[in-house]
Amino acid sequence: MYEYATAIGVDIGRTMIRTSLVRCGGKILSDFTYNYNIVPDRESLISMIIDAIAKTRTEAGAQALNPLCVGIAAKGFINYREGIIYGPDQGIAGWKDVPLGKLVNEATGLPVFIDNDANMMAIAEHYNGAGQGFENIIFVALRSGIGGAIIIEGKLYRGADNAGGEIGQMSLDMFGNYSDKGIRGSFEYFASSVALVRNYLALSGQIKEGGGNMNDKLRARDIFELSYEGDPHAKIAVRDNANYVGAGLANLISIFSPDIIILGGGMAMAGNEYFDMIKESAASNTLEYCRRKVRIVRAKLGFHASLMGAGIYALTRLDGKHI
Repeated sequence: MYEYATAIGVDIGRTMIRTSLVRCGGKILSDFTYNYNIVPDRESLISMIIDAIAKTRTEAGAQALNPLCVGIAAKGFINYREGIIYGPDQGIAGWKDVPLGKLVNEATGLPVFIDNDANMMAIAEHYNGAGQGFENIIFVALRSGIGGAIIIEGKLYRGADNAGGEIGQMSLDMFGNYSDKGIRGSFEYFASSVALVRNYLALSGQIKEGGGNMNDKLRARDIFELSYEGDPHAKIAVRDNANYVGAGLANLISIFSPDIIILGGGMAMAGNEYFDMIKESAASNTLEYCRRKVRIVRAKLGFHASLMGAGIYALTRLDGKHI
């Protein structure tokens, strides 16, 4: 693939679609954001994605650029070979078994390559971020859910039926509560931003009798701020969350012995005290000889990682190679 080839990167989020022009190697030349005014249904979202790509293509023409392909980062279980999003619906009616690759290809005439957004972020960090120079990487996205990606010997590990890397669904407590995905005591149930809020509300007595809570607007960032201000319930909730994150990382270290674990997503940026607690928990739950060469670091690329990864991924696949 020649040096100045470009792709259109697309990130399908829960509240917005983002697109970018990405040069071979990952440089982002421009980016655009399209917010949802209301939660769309399946057909509306597909139309919005195609429209966003068309606008980005127009911008590319204004810059005398000709994108060669489209890379799409999406949440959920994805058949990357066929370009089909199996689900889950993430609150969008009918967002299941969507042949998005075929639909976007028909609308644009461009080759389309789709993969899970955590995989795309891991690719970007591997090429241009915290994972540069490492061949065995685990990427963990700490957010409302927990996403993950595993890179072994420089290639994404996909496992049987492309289902590998679902880090958030491993169980930390076989007797624990069921997650919304039906997994008992899952990593995601205990260690996500949703878990942090749920735990704080319980500790501070803000759970209503019969279910529900008394503060629907509370977010994870609010709890971190309360913790740093000395709120005792927030401090316990943050410590509990960090311990669970560390326990999950300890399992990954014991199984994979990676060169590096990269933590991305909003939770990973919460502050040094929280990050240090995660590392302490991971260390205390692994054997010394398993962990001694493993680095645990924050992601470097932030908000642009999924778009950058989508562009790199699409251009690499277009070149007949696999990541």
